[in-house]
Amino acid sequence: MASALEHVAWETCLVDPQPDRALDAYARRKTGIPVPSIRYFTPVPWLARALIDLHPEYGLLMHLDQNIADLLTLIVSRENSCRFCYAAQRALLWGQGMSEAHVQRLEQELSAGLAPRTAAAIAFGRTQSRVGPSAARDACEALRRAGFAEEEMKEIAFTVAATDFLNRAHTIPAIPARPLERMPDQFLPRLLRPVINWIIERHRSRGQSTPLERASSHPYARLIERYAGSPIAPALEQTIGEMWASPHLTRRCKLLIFAVIARGLGCEVCALEITKALEAEGLNEPTLARVLTHLDAPELDEIERLLVRFARETIWFDPAALQRRARSLRDRLSVPQLIEVIGVTSLANGLCRMGAMVMGHS
Repeated sequence: MASALEHVAWETCLVDPQPDRALDAYARRKTGIPVPSIRYFTPVPWLARALIDLHPEYGLLMHLDQNIADLLTLIVSRENSCRFCYAAQRALLWGQGMSEAHVQRLEQELSAGLAPRTAAAIAFGRTQSRVGPSAARDACEALRRAGFAEEEMKEIAFTVAATDFLNRAHTIPAIPARPLERMPDQFLPRLLRPVINWIIERHRSRGQSTPLERASSHPYARLIERYAGSPIAPALEQTIGEMWASPHLTRRCKLLIFAVIARGLGCEVCALEITKALEAEGLNEPTLARVLTHLDAPELDEIERLLVRFARETIWFDPAALQRRARSLRDRLSVPQLIEVIGVTSLANGLCRMGAMVMGHS
């Protein structure tokens, strides 16, 4: 069954897979199945783990219906033209027993014939992917009118943001999508479909109230606090904390990437927090203003100058063009640096979209 995104141009993969036995075992314990895609990210362990840990279906949602979350993942992946994530979610729905005809009907028009609450959630996902934080206030009001409670809305915001993160993390390096696109048409997966469904259902779980072990002290601590009591909070705390601590890019470089993406998305609440963190790193306000306006400043080093320009291109993009742009970085960066750039820009895009809704407009 042909995927709606198979026409999207997709470059050859930028990085080589590097198996890591410990990370492979970690992914399999959480999902029940092998996750070969994380082998492309193993030089940066925080990113490889985040690709598993931030999936909503593995014990992170306490209030939002998982079926709505599944459809949100599908629609946001389609809006972002991520062939890999779209094929993965489509294969997941098929593996759970959804008929090919039903999957194709969803592809044709995901809001047709759906319950009003589901349609409202999908409209939110589309709005955040197409417009971003500037539409967050109106999008929140639309969810309230559809009957969503505040805790459900925060989980919708997380699901959309996590999908934005996953989409970019797999799109930028052009992780091969064709094996997933072909899976429902192959004999062995079709034969094993009941077993696949059993494994999926056994490992998907609802979240339980989970306190944070310690208060966050790094940028985006306020966002984490808004999810206090939810298992989303410790998952975000771990990913964000490990990202700031990772050694392949400097903290200032990462903050500049976040600042450029927050500015490009118009996320004022995120921009304020990142600006304060950059001031603590010794970057004054006039210099930051030059960076955000011109994507350059004399105070930037060579890598910072290269990456703030790339960060801006990850906000709205054509997949193949962004993949070619990322390929041009390979000769200027080490493999761990390149993969960390992919992770930081992807995470910044997700967090800025989520931050605008959860911290600014809810």
